[in-house]
Parts: sequence; structure tokens; C-alpha cells
Amino acid sequence: MKILFAFTGGTIGSTLSGETISTDSSKPYKIIDAYREAFGIDFDYDTVEPYNELSENSTGDHLRALCDCVCEKINLGYDGIIVTHGTDTLQYSASAIAYSIGLSDTPVCVVSSNFPIEDPRSNALANLRGAVALIKNARGLGARGAFVSYRNPDNTTKIYRATHLLESKPFTDEVCTAYDAYFALVDGDKIIKNPALCEIEDEIEPIKPSGLTRDCGGILVLAPYVGMTYPPCLDGITHIILNSYHSGTINTKSPEAVSFFAHAREKGVKVYLTGAMAGPEYESATLFEKLGIIPIRNISPISAYIKLWMLLCAGRGEGEMMRSLSCDIAR
Repeated sequence: MKILFAFTGGTIGSTLSGETISTDSSKPYKIIDAYREAFGIDFDYDTVEPYNELSENSTGDHLRALCDCVCEKINLGYDGIIVTHGTDTLQYSASAIAYSIGLSDTPVCVVSSNFPIEDPRSNALANLRGAVALIKNARGLGARGAFVSYRNPDNTTKIYRATHLLESKPFTDEVCTAYDAYFALVDGDKIIKNPALCEIEDEIEPIKPSGLTRDCGGILVLAPYVGMTYPPCLDGITHIILNSYHSGTINTKSPEAVSFFAHAREKGVKVYLTGAMAGPEYESATLFEKLGIIPIRNISPISAYIKLWMLLCAGRGEGEMMRSLSCDIAR
């Protein structure tokens, strides 16, 4: 078995010096040494480094460099690719990789760390062990496409679909997913596929990442809050990703909201709402159509944002937003 490691920095590739955590150019390779010491290495590997940066500093340039690298290497005979990455923007890069490769037969697994690897609290080795186990067992699991391996504070390591991740909760280092869905459970070298996971098959082709711009251009992302004030100007905005409360709702009684979405319609701005589930709706959600809001169901907000950004940069129709790619979640 042969694995390609793609190092990008982040906590998993950083060192604590005093009270500051910063990237360390030698650190990514140390995790392989630490893995060898803990578990032994029974596979061949190559390494590549698309960039070295703390993940909170990620831009579209970083996403493009990473996805271009993965797409370039994925058909070179590796059994799998492991990407080391920071936790802050793990979801964005993982989604971008997933949309770039679709359901590739060569699995790509993104791993990160909650603390630098020399910290006894670090989950880096557990996460890496899960990624290696996934690649070893990929064929039997039907593991195609992009994944994330992560051990949460409950000491359980799970494999997640890259497109299922939600924003991490403040003050924690947990990885969360829509519907708490996971692909497989890792138990040492054993890996057990989740029999309850229900996924929607791909309907569109992978999206080429080469056109990704440094920033998201005309996409505005908004999150609801009580007493919300909407932006007074939409100059330069072509699309809005509107996040919702946990029940898939926003305040549709607000005069400010009604005025804002009327203004968006006048400007020809498309508004997509994320976080909505299929099934019965609250009364507030019945006004979405009247306000020109298009709900996208059963997809994580970050994945919806990344999908739209990549589609627009690739010059593809945004109608594909309403179709699945890389296994969105059925409920």
C-alpha cells in the first residue's frame, strides 16, 4: 500500500513556543515519525506540501492550490491521500476537495489536531490512525471520495464525509456533522461502516478547482440573530447564502427582512437558505417563496457555500446547486 501525504500547516504542523502556536516547516514530517513510533509503518509513502499556513488564514488561493494538488496526484497509483490541515477551516477545505474529486476510487482523508502533537491532549495520532485504517479498508467499505478522520472528546474516532461537516462550536474542538451522521467508526486498526447512514448519490460531475478566485467575489454569507440588521447595500453582490436557525427558520415577520429580500429581488440577487430539512415547516418558513428565498435541503451550510463558489468560478450553472454531489445526506 502506498499513501501520499499532503502537508498544509495548521495546528497539526505547528509548534508551541511560549504562549504562541505557529507553523513549523519541520513539524509535518515529525507526525510520521511519531506515528511510526506509536504504531509502526507498514506502508510506503510520498510527501508533498502545497503550502504551509495556519488554517484561519486560508483564502481561495489556498483552496485552489490544495485541490489542484490533490487532483493532480489522485490518479498516480496511490491507494489514498492524507491531507494534514488546521481545524479552524477544516470544513471548507474538506468540502472543496470533495467537490473537486467527486466519488473518486482513490479516497482522500483530511486529518487535523486539536493541540500540537507533542501535547498529551493531542488527537493527531488517533486521527491519522483512522485515516490510514480507512485507506487500508477502502475497497471493502466502498469508501470513495473525500473524508475526515477525527477523535472527539468522547475518545471515539470516526470517519466523516467531507461534505457533511458543520461549523465547529465555539470554545470546543469537536467535529460536528449534519444529523450527527458519520461514515464509519474506527476501533484501533478495525473500521466499521455506519449501517444507518443514508446518502444521496452523485448527480453532477466533479467541479474543476483551477478557476477558484482568492475571495468569493459576489457571494454574501449571512447568519440570523435576534434583532438582525441587514446590509443596506448589495452593490457587487450576486448571490446570498443565508444560514438559518437550527429549525431551518429565520424571522420572516421582520419589516427589515421583507424590505431586504425585496431589494435583493430587484437587484437580481439569488438567495439560498441552508439548514432546512425536508418535511413539515414552521409557519415562518412558508413565506420563503414569497420573499424569493430558495431553501437548499439536507446539505451543510459550509458545503453549500463552497459548492456555489466553485460552480460560479468554474462557469457552471447555479441550477446544479439543487442537485447533489459527493453524497449529500438523505433524511
